[in-house]
Amino acid sequence: MSQATPNERRTPIVWGSIVIISLALIGACTYLAGTTTHTLGLFAAPTSTPLPPPVVNIQNIQAQAELSTVEFSTVTEIYRENAGEGLLDEFFNTRETLLMLVYGDVNAGFDLNQLEPDDLWTDGDRVRLVLPAPRILNTTIDFDRTHVVYYDSSLLLDEIDPNLQGAAFGQAQKAIEAAALQEGILERANQYGKLYYENWLYSLGFKDVEVVVDGQMMGE
Repeated sequence: MSQATPNERRTPIVWGSIVIISLALIGACTYLAGTTTHTLGLFAAPTSTPLPPPVVNIQNIQAQAELSTVEFSTVTEIYRENAGEGLLDEFFNTRETLLMLVYGDVNAGFDLNQLEPDDLWTDGDRVRLVLPAPRILNTTIDFDRTHVVYYDSSLLLDEIDPNLQGAAFGQAQKAIEAAALQEGILERANQYGKLYYENWLYSLGFKDVEVVVDGQMMGE
């Protein structure tokens, strides 16, 4: 039997080493591929879940009853004069006079009880609301600041009219409202009301919002 040379003895060792190294490389690549896939999965963008469309109904709006958007404060001078009603008062031409400074506040806005179901329209994230025309909601007199500037009576036989001051307050209320209207209180109520409801509807999640006022819509 011939003896193997040194080169022939090294050949199986070399091939065995190559096989071991190849298997190790394959295992390493497989591990790295799995690790990379797992890492990419951790940083992958999460799947977004669509949100449900926003919801609003006419009852939500009507629940506010009257929405006051503007307050106007003013002072008016009221003069009242009553003639005496008795025969002697008529003969002597007697008078009862009153001069008052009346302070008052006027609130203007929307009477939401006038809303109808057709005034609200929604389609997904789109909404359209038609508000009733703004109006004066309340007029109050500040009795703490209101005072009589001048009062005089020449009536005879104690026939002073007990309703003189009440009539003066009624006249003052109309004068205060007229001053508020002249200063454009309804126009400002319209402007602020539209802005209020636009912001409110956007806050509910609507993307396309339109708010109009009934009077303006009729004038288009």
